[in-house]
Amino acid sequence: MANFDTVKLTKYIEQEILTFAKDHQNETFYGFAIDANLLCLNSIEKFEETLRKYQEKWGGYTTSDEIQDLKNNTGDWTYQGFAELSDSEGFDKQSYLDHYHMDDEDQTSSDYAIAMNTIIKNLKQSDIFSSLSITADFYICRVEHNY
Repeated sequence: MANFDTVKLTKYIEQEILTFAKDHQNETFYGFAIDANLLCLNSIEKFEETLRKYQEKWGGYTTSDEIQDLKNNTGDWTYQGFAELSDSEGFDKQSYLDHYHMDDEDQTSSDYAIAMNTIIKNLKQSDIFSSLSITADFYICRVEHNY
């Protein structure tokens, strides 16, 4: 975890959430995720727009499992990458790349995994998400890429 400054990263993320919240007071958010070095949020309103668009364009997305999968897929979130983590905020891109190329078992204890889990824990213990309107089942997570 020495490659990541989790205190600095947590403070940066909190500031980015506060800035984001000022421009999105009319939405209700259901999830926040760290996806590699991207900060991601999605709102019920934007999810419903995406669902309608996908149903019209490609069909499908009619079962509860399909709809839930779409809702939780940060790659389809409107605010995927509303901010990015970089070296100047205490992120270590090389350590992330090392993590990305590890097998599933080793990923659980990589420097990246430990640092991001610490940040997620910090965010859950803070009141930063009170700056947004959130659902009762709002969740905070990190995305793991396994290909």
